[in-house]
Amino acid sequence: MRHKSDPSLSMAKRSAMLTVLGAGVLSLSIVACSGGDDDDEAPRLRASQVCDSTLDSSAIKALQLVGDGTKSFSELTGTDDAGRPFKFSLQRAASTIYDEATERNQCYVYRADDKTGHPLIEVDFTAAEYSPRTSSAPDGQKENIFYPIGVYAKTHGQNSATLFFKCRLRNPQKGNRATPYVQGELYSTPDQVSARTTGRELMTILNSVSRGMAKQLGCSRQAALPVRVPS
Repeated sequence: MRHKSDPSLSMAKRSAMLTVLGAGVLSLSIVACSGGDDDDEAPRLRASQVCDSTLDSSAIKALQLVGDGTKSFSELTGTDDAGRPFKFSLQRAASTIYDEATERNQCYVYRADDKTGHPLIEVDFTAAEYSPRTSSAPDGQKENIFYPIGVYAKTHGQNSATLFFKCRLRNPQKGNRATPYVQGELYSTPDQVSARTTGRELMTILNSVSRGMAKQLGCSRQAALPVRVPS
């Protein structure tokens, strides 16, 4: 059976999110994903097909490098209790952007031949009222690299990438209160990623999926995300 990974326990936010996920999406993914003896094998996908076909040519190469040369992938399959597919789509992710982590539609990408149940990467989007400020990495956190993308963009070693971009939306769950940003997160699993992986590959993938999300939300011009990650 496939299980969700916990690639960055040192990150407080990640730990808190996984505590919530533990009772919900984690247990559901175990049932929904292929990989068990009695499950049907998940469809094999090319890198260009994952995450609702949002990866551009640079992101495709980055994903293949992260996967240590893998060119065949799979995604979370099955449905939740409400009959909604776990498989990622921009439309579903946009419709759940104000929901709790256990309810959001997220993109889980696995190596097609994986037997561990650990995703190679996972990508999640949520609306945000505030954005962090870019700053130099404090002592002991030299893994942090910042990028001139969106409002705030950072990678943490091989473990994660974070990207905030401008996208003014209204939260129907809170009286249509406006939120000015969307936060994209990408996490990798240590036992799945290639040793050659750098933060740049993670940011390249996240930026590409984020461009697709911004287009879906109708805020591509606000977001102003670049086609390529600057050097």
